[in-house]
Amino acid sequence: MKRANGTGSIVKLSGNRRRPWAVRIPYRTQRGRIRQRYLSYHAKASDAQAALDEWCRTHSAPATEAIDYTLQQVYDLWSSREYPRLGPASVSSHRAAWGRVSALADKKVRRITIDDLQQIIDQDEADGLSKSSIQNDKSLISALFRFAMERDIIIKDYSQFIRMPSVQAKQEKGVLSDLQLKKLEQLAASGDPWADAVLILCYTGFRISEFLALTRFSYHADGDYLQGGMKTAAGRDRIVPVHPKIKPYLAARLAQNGERIICDPSGHAVSTQVFRARFTALMEQIGAAGATPHWCRHTFASRLHQAGADELAIKRMMGHANKDVTEHYTHISLDYLRQELYKIA
Repeated sequence: MKRANGTGSIVKLSGNRRRPWAVRIPYRTQRGRIRQRYLSYHAKASDAQAALDEWCRTHSAPATEAIDYTLQQVYDLWSSREYPRLGPASVSSHRAAWGRVSALADKKVRRITIDDLQQIIDQDEADGLSKSSIQNDKSLISALFRFAMERDIIIKDYSQFIRMPSVQAKQEKGVLSDLQLKKLEQLAASGDPWADAVLILCYTGFRISEFLALTRFSYHADGDYLQGGMKTAAGRDRIVPVHPKIKPYLAARLAQNGERIICDPSGHAVSTQVFRARFTALMEQIGAAGATPHWCRHTFASRLHQAGADELAIKRMMGHANKDVTEHYTHISLDYLRQELYKIA
């Protein structure tokens, strides 16, 4: 009966030998290939079988199938283990990175060279990706190669030799002007299907991923506030009171009873890609071509600062960490947050 891969074999050697029955076992070469070597020689086939059985009992033979795993297979195994342990923001970052790293998906991991990996990073730079996006790609590659190393799929981690480009972090510090906000309010009042969502974003300061993740349970009618956020410990599940300017639009969105507060006409959640496309078209209408959804967060913070809102209250609503010890132990009530938020018109 044929033995399973990686469990060795017994062969009878040619010629007139006193011990013609040889036991062969698999081993891995320095280049990661599986080869066979002789373990012992025996006069009887039964003795050879007993020796091989003992070796199999006390040794873990190399997983020959895993040796030929592609990067796609390694990613599938790694993500199935890691994603349940990670937060939504981390999973989203890794999935976005995989969209670029997957250019090597069909290649066997042991055949991937440092030049292959460097090409991914070099292409990121050529495409004008931000420093954080390129770093996310490097982090994912490192995690996948470490995972493969731990399981003896590869014997050398080439990801540690990747050279990172000197890309400066992108600064998205644009804000919408009072005139642009006024135009946005007019579009929302006229029933534009996306102007209301952008206006809500400008009066809550959520990041786009946090904003689109809000559900009807994120709104607390008893205190008239939204609770959400996910990127940092300080920003997770933070409280943002509802400003009167957006209250009717939020109520209308909640009345849709969709999967999320921001949903399409059928009640389904809206993806980041779809929202960005609608946002871009809307910005052109109000004379803010080139603006990104992150501008809404900067607009929120900038207007609070200009209105003289308390710095600690701004930090709490924005989800920024408090580095000052005194600030850390200062209690800020919902009423106080609302009082400071209402300082912006």
